[in-house]
Amino acid sequence: MDSQKTKTLGIVLILFLLLLFYKCPIQSVTGLPCPGCNMKTSLYYLLHFKFSLSLYYHALLIPTIVVFVWIVFNYKNHEQTKKLLMIWAILMIIYYIYRMIVYFPNNPMMYSKENLIYFIFRHV
Repeated sequence: MDSQKTKTLGIVLILFLLLLFYKCPIQSVTGLPCPGCNMKTSLYYLLHFKFSLSLYYHALLIPTIVVFVWIVFNYKNHEQTKKLLMIWAILMIIYYIYRMIVYFPNNPMMYSKENLIYFIFRHV
């Protein structure tokens, strides 16, 4: 196996493990949901063919999967990958702002009291 395939396989494995065992560092520190929050829940419902629930928890899951697959299989085309990542990042930011305005602090964009800042101020 050549070096580039090994790197790609390693990245895929790390991302897969993060998807399974990931705890959001932004929410762990601030208690606020991040732009990717609820993506794992959305994936769960997508895999169980509950598409409306999947879209409710994170509507950009499917575009994120498409971008990820594009990067894995077209990693040599740097210009198109950069443009695709820029478009994806802008969409994620716009969707995050929308979700924070419409849903926060209710489900699915909930504030978590199990965070570092809340812990520090509770004990000071």
